[in-house]
Amino acid sequence: MKLLLLNLLLVMLMSSCSSLTSVSEYKTYNEAQDEFLKSKRGTKFISDYDKIPKFNKLKYKMAPGHLFYLNHPSDSKLKGRYRADFEGILRLPYNVVIKVNGLSFREVKAKVLEAYSKFFQRGVENVEFKLIYKNFYVEVRGFVKKSGRYLVSQNESIDKVIDKAGGLNGDLNKSFYKASIKQQDKSYAINLNQYFQNNFYSNSFTWTGGDTIFVSEQDESEMGSAIPIVTVLGGVNNPGKVLYKDQANIFYYLSKTGGVIPNLAYDRAMIMRNTEGGLKKINFDLTNVQDIPHIYPQDTIVLQSDSRNKSDRFFDRAIQILSIITTILLINSI
Repeated sequence: MKLLLLNLLLVMLMSSCSSLTSVSEYKTYNEAQDEFLKSKRGTKFISDYDKIPKFNKLKYKMAPGHLFYLNHPSDSKLKGRYRADFEGILRLPYNVVIKVNGLSFREVKAKVLEAYSKFFQRGVENVEFKLIYKNFYVEVRGFVKKSGRYLVSQNESIDKVIDKAGGLNGDLNKSFYKASIKQQDKSYAINLNQYFQNNFYSNSFTWTGGDTIFVSEQDESEMGSAIPIVTVLGGVNNPGKVLYKDQANIFYYLSKTGGVIPNLAYDRAMIMRNTEGGLKKINFDLTNVQDIPHIYPQDTIVLQSDSRNKSDRFFDRAIQILSIITTILLINSI
């Protein structure tokens, strides 16, 4: 009997020791985070829409998508409307090709008259050349229903631009999406969930022609602190990520993730938080309203289910006490 109890104790000790892997065998999150911050490799997203490039110097310059009118009374071929293509190339009759990017209208007109002067010994000044519409070509690809190049107004909102491409091919309530934008020599990205939540920023963009937008799902690892989110794990019907809302309490995030499940372990709620000292854990009782922590961006709320009743918990505690007593008896008997 004594040998059987000793073997049982040995199994218990071995199982308890083997349940946790030694920290020396792997890199901790805090160690990896320190390396990440030192390397500064994080993807930068623009969350302050006042920082989106405005391109004020290009406001009165010609660009891809602009539509021009050409006419000469003595030549029917020199009559029509012509649009600068996505690269800013304006193709006119008689193989006249002019790159309009960054030029003023006066400069473009001068080039047009110069090109046609060789066709007219006189009367080149009668060539009529006008700017009709200042539309801008923008290429939209990725998670949209109809990828392609579309004509937009200079300050058209990005949601309307995406609508021209058939709309977002995804659900903003289930996933996070980003728009990677390239304009002139600048590249940046915005979080579309955050953008659609703030209509105030609808006129933040200045399209320059030849711009590209690539819509894709946003990977969790690239969100960083630029995109304020709160993650809810377990204990709710639809675990996932929710955009942070200033001053919202924990119940806001629980409702956004479908509400809590039955048999929730209210007394074992937990928040995981990144701090200057690394990853920290906050334990609290969800039913004790006075002690519920304030929620900050990038917090992770962890809830657990508890299907045990009071009798089950009493039985668990009794087994723990019995194990302790058994261990003490075994030690005394050796």
